Amino acid sequence: MTRGGATRATSVLARRGRDIAVLDTGMGHHEGLIVSALRYHGVAPDEVTLVFNTHAHVDHSHNNVLFPNASIYCSTRDREWTIAVHDALARVETPGPEHITAFYPEMAAAAGEKIVRKILGIEKMLWDPSRLGDRARVVPLETGELPTGITVIPTPGHSPFHLSFSIDTNDLPVVVCGDALLLRGEETYDAVMVPPWNSIEYNASRARLLERAALIVPGHDEPFRCEPGSPC
Repeated sequence: MTRGGATRATSVLARRGRDIAVLDTGMGHHEGLIVSALRYHGVAPDEVTLVFNTHAHVDHSHNNVLFPNASIYCSTRDREWTIAVHDALARVETPGPEHITAFYPEMAAAAGEKIVRKILGIEKMLWDPSRLGDRARVVPLETGELPTGITVIPTPGHSPFHLSFSIDTNDLPVVVCGDALLLRGEETYDAVMVPPWNSIEYNASRARLLERAALIVPGHDEPFRCEPGSPC
């Protein structure tokens, strides 16, 4: 539906029977882009019945509020962890590595203090818990029953409770990776990446995703096909 880039996460539109699903809903200030993309496919926001979040970071969850009739499938552990992160950021005017170590122990070492302060400042400015959607419509992925044809893949690393989703199709399954796999070929990417919660777990999750025969949808890049025996 909308393809990701450096400052925009990928959002995916899927349909089966009467259900219309959006997987990862993007940043709040991209609301118009999401609505336009849905309109292009003949869908109004109030027709969406299912929303899925790989994780609750602002660029993957902050248009949940656009879909008043949708059940919101997400990890409640991830949602609560992310809210706790932002509660910590809200307590200080200019957050730095020392304020986030309990949540991201690798962040300062991986990116340097100046970049960390910039990342945290942007996160603090953009965070709006009201855009996560009505808590009463949340279906916890830890205990809830998934719609037919969608499977949860635990992919910790970017954050501790990050999840990816596999969607059955008549061809290869579509795997929506969120930030468990940011970019195709990211191991050769020269720019500084957003430091993960745990780099060892992140790399292991990313490797498992790339072992699948699937159409891979990275969190911030174009979809690509991945098949056993072929380079992805």
